[in-house]
Amino acid sequence: MAIRLEDKSLESGRKCSGLKRHWKLLAALGSVLALGTILTGETSTNSLAEKSSRCGKVEPLVPNFNRSLDLILHDPEFKKFSIEKLSKAIQIPTEIKDVNPQPADDPEYYAEFYKFHGFLEKTFPLVHKNLKVEKVNELGLLYTWQGSEEDLKPVLFMAHQDVVPVNRVTWDSWEYPPFSGHYDEETDIIWGRGSNDCKNLLIAELEAIEQLLDDDYKPKRTILLSFGFDEESSGLLGAQTLAPFIEKRYGKDSIFSIIDEGFGIAPVDKGVYVASPINAEKGYVDVIVTVNGKGGHSSVPPEHTTIGVAADLVTVLEDHPFDPDFQIDNPIFSLLTCAAEHSNKVPRHLRNHIIKAPKSKLSSKLLQKALMKDSRFRDLIRTTRAVDIFNGGIKANALPEVTSFLINHRVEIHSSVEATVDQDLQYAEQIAKKYGYGLHHNGEFIIPATELGYIDIKVVKSLEPAPVSPSSGPVWEILAGTIQNVFENGVFVNQDDAELYVSTALMSGNTDTRYYWNLTKNIYRFTASIADGTVLKTIHSVNEHVNADSHLSAIAFIYNYIVNVDEYAKQ
Repeated sequence: MAIRLEDKSLESGRKCSGLKRHWKLLAALGSVLALGTILTGETSTNSLAEKSSRCGKVEPLVPNFNRSLDLILHDPEFKKFSIEKLSKAIQIPTEIKDVNPQPADDPEYYAEFYKFHGFLEKTFPLVHKNLKVEKVNELGLLYTWQGSEEDLKPVLFMAHQDVVPVNRVTWDSWEYPPFSGHYDEETDIIWGRGSNDCKNLLIAELEAIEQLLDDDYKPKRTILLSFGFDEESSGLLGAQTLAPFIEKRYGKDSIFSIIDEGFGIAPVDKGVYVASPINAEKGYVDVIVTVNGKGGHSSVPPEHTTIGVAADLVTVLEDHPFDPDFQIDNPIFSLLTCAAEHSNKVPRHLRNHIIKAPKSKLSSKLLQKALMKDSRFRDLIRTTRAVDIFNGGIKANALPEVTSFLINHRVEIHSSVEATVDQDLQYAEQIAKKYGYGLHHNGEFIIPATELGYIDIKVVKSLEPAPVSPSSGPVWEILAGTIQNVFENGVFVNQDDAELYVSTALMSGNTDTRYYWNLTKNIYRFTASIADGTVLKTIHSVNEHVNADSHLSAIAFIYNYIVNVDEYAKQ
């Protein structure tokens, strides 16, 4: 009998998308020393007397309309009410599972989401009075703040309403109950599921617009907010319906820029910070491998059952990982460059290889070797595969007729889904020949089926690597200049020794932006918050939390960016 592969939910502590895992990369920049040790065996600090200009200081972009930036960042009353809003948002447990019904088919299933909508209406009265609010597929939220000049491309901000479930077994391990939204005044921390993924961003976007409305701001350019409700289960019901809805209204390449959840700002040395908007995502492909064989009584087994054949193929696949393909156009190189130029923690030899990599094949190779030795960077320069589900056999005394397993791949940005599957096929062909099996893929037999059976390779879900968004030009300059202004002239205004640099970054997972590629080439995944190790380790896990001041900087960025795009951007 055929064995059906079923979706299996992972506990919230184990389920971790590329975004959440590679948030940790920012924290890792402070310890790039480890890479230097791998490469050179040295741990001494280097002189920064000679600096290249690849990670120079960006000029702050200061808007003429600058009414509330200081209020948002430094006013105690504003902070108090901002904390209260995020805290109450966290208290509504909008958990989403891996497989979910259509909202119209089971409204009760989504009761907390309807409650969340009511909370937003009550909490942001000016937004709901002045913006058009539409519900797409019942729960997806699209806010439209109509600009005065319809020929200008709209700016689109994204976030998601849902949060990963809290494993009830871990409930007692939380410092404070996971849906309490508790604020600890002594540590300036807001606790709870969704505090950092990503109700903080959703609330920040609404708070920024509420404040702009209170300031009587009149946008020239239309502002859109698009909030999905199942990002943590791939956005199949939310973003996948919101994106075409927006595209139908505005057309292809109709949006000036998109801002969604992503990396923030990380300290790389004392007083030195790097902001890292993500401008690329790896691709994705799931492959189901099915070994079809003969059944029978287990008392007279063949030399290898279908489970044995499948196990050998798994071993071969795991023993032959994809080769790295580090190239300097990988967005992570920009991040490494900023660390090399501005952090005393990067050893001299490693720094030199980073700086020389664009012109030296040897330095580029040695840098690739170092990156491959560190798990925080390794998977950003190669395609990965992970065997995540394995099914075979139904009874102790019956030979397994069918054994199946699922391989999840994250596709390197210079590769493709086809190239990834082709490599799986090469090893499947090797195993098929070894055991006398046929090989089937894409509706045809590569090797004819034999009396023993055949191996089938089937692609069930795929996504090519995301287009790499520009890291230069007018759209990027407004983004980078806004980040620089918010932190240099706002967050760090009383810190004389603080320095901020802006780089790009890469993510191995996929956000809801995967459905929005047709709308613009300018997609940046960025949350304007300062990251630290304790915050990053708790995303999708126990004790998720966010620093209250970091939440304020996210609000300030959205506020400033809307105004800057109006003032400085052309069509």
